Amino acid sequence: HRLPAHQGGGDDDRVGILRQVLEMAVEDRRIARNPCAGIKLPRRKRRPRGYLTHRQVEQLAIEVGPDATVVRFLAYTGLRWSELVGLRVKDVDLTARRLYVRRAAPEVEGRIVIGPPKTRAGIRTVPLPQVVADIFKGRITGREPDEPAVTSPNGAMLRSNNWRRHTHWNKALKKTDLAPLTIHDLRHTYASLARKSGADLRYVQKTMGHSTPTVTANIYSDLYSDELDQVATNLDQLHATEIQTPKTGQKPDESNPQPSA
Repeated sequence: HRLPAHQGGGDDDRVGILRQVLEMAVEDRRIARNPCAGIKLPRRKRRPRGYLTHRQVEQLAIEVGPDATVVRFLAYTGLRWSELVGLRVKDVDLTARRLYVRRAAPEVEGRIVIGPPKTRAGIRTVPLPQVVADIFKGRITGREPDEPAVTSPNGAMLRSNNWRRHTHWNKALKKTDLAPLTIHDLRHTYASLARKSGADLRYVQKTMGHSTPTVTANIYSDLYSDELDQVATNLDQLHATEIQTPKTGQKPDESNPQPSA
């Protein structure tokens, strides 16, 4: 048996690994049952997400410097970092203003491993705002179709740690008063900005590559909480409309009834 490499984490990660070890022991008949089976840990408290405004995106991009385009790419497309790294020149259609997410390139034990996106739903088409299309035009024009669309200054595939160091990411966050903010928060920012622009749940689900709208609703329930109020308001309006006595004109003259046939 071989366990996946452990990269550290909280109590739930440790219990998960212990559960796997003991499950293997059960399979090998070294113990009768897994004592970790059924253990429920307290829910981990989530750090509030860093939803940036358009102005904050621009402020951060300016502070990041030469690689400001990466900030704008992530904030205005909702791509995961690994999907941005895996994006090729031929995956960008400037005429149609579309991105075709067909692969991802995460770092695994110090190596970039190119493969399909995180899930089947991750293979998707993302609309390009003009501000991003204009940036891409300068990046990909005249380059070979299979080359990475976004690269490091020396033309290599992006690596998150190198990129943060090169852009002085932490200093930029302090200067813009945006700390603590992660690169992944730029993906969350896309969801927030899309919501503010009027995008419904289904649109956000499709463009972000979630498997179902339920997944999107669970992740971004805070962005759609106002819809609960809207449902209540709509019900009130419907109730008022349907029980209101319709006006059909003059009432019949009861003093002069019509003879029956």
